[in-house]
Amino acid sequence: MHPILFTFGNFTIHTYGFSVATAFATAIFYLSYSIKKSKEKIISQDDLYSLVMYIMVFAVAGARLFFVFTDLNEFILYPLGIFKIWQGGLVYYGGFIASIIFAITYAKRKKIHLLKLGDFFAPALALGHALGRIGCFFAGCCYGKESSLPWAVVFINEHSLAVRGKPLHPTQLYEAFANLLLFVFLYFYSKKGHKSGVSFAVYITGYAVLRFIIEFFRGDYRGVQYFDFSVSQIISVFLFTAGVFIICRKK
Repeated sequence: MHPILFTFGNFTIHTYGFSVATAFATAIFYLSYSIKKSKEKIISQDDLYSLVMYIMVFAVAGARLFFVFTDLNEFILYPLGIFKIWQGGLVYYGGFIASIIFAITYAKRKKIHLLKLGDFFAPALALGHALGRIGCFFAGCCYGKESSLPWAVVFINEHSLAVRGKPLHPTQLYEAFANLLLFVFLYFYSKKGHKSGVSFAVYITGYAVLRFIIEFFRGDYRGVQYFDFSVSQIISVFLFTAGVFIICRKK
């Protein structure tokens, strides 16, 4: 659609990179505001910002590495392409898993209640992800299969990562809208007061369902398939199971 936001001489701002930066900034602002407003002081602002900065690094690194491993042969031939993350190519689950691993170790070291912290992160993650997927749409990555539906989109920009000239499912917008709905639900759900970890469990359960479904409409390379399911769908099954387990256990 519009992969390059603007250029100034040799300096180029990619729409994808701008969208990801906006997504991180918005999620961090919402997270910080929610924790400040809460009566429960589960983490200091200094520790929160420290945690978030590290998570940003681990999230981007994990998301990029996951993407690289899905198309390893191409990056072996062109290794410098690994670092061009501003052009697209971040897999959410890779970043999510890397961030969770770091958050667990950080919470243990700082003696922070991880599940309570996860409840604050849940709506922020959904909101940030919704904004990030808009960047995917402009870059053309994460595109859908061919479609005859009236809302199918045709990518024509020469810099687009999507298949050009054919009507495709706007799977990036499907996921952006679904994440936005998930954010709205979690925003109101978290205000009702639930046991620690339930809001986060609802988030991973909800996202696992929407991601599992949207994967069927994706037209980009999905990596190795297992029983006709993508790696992301298999991860979704595990996340859904973990989320349901936490919800049932907290009841």
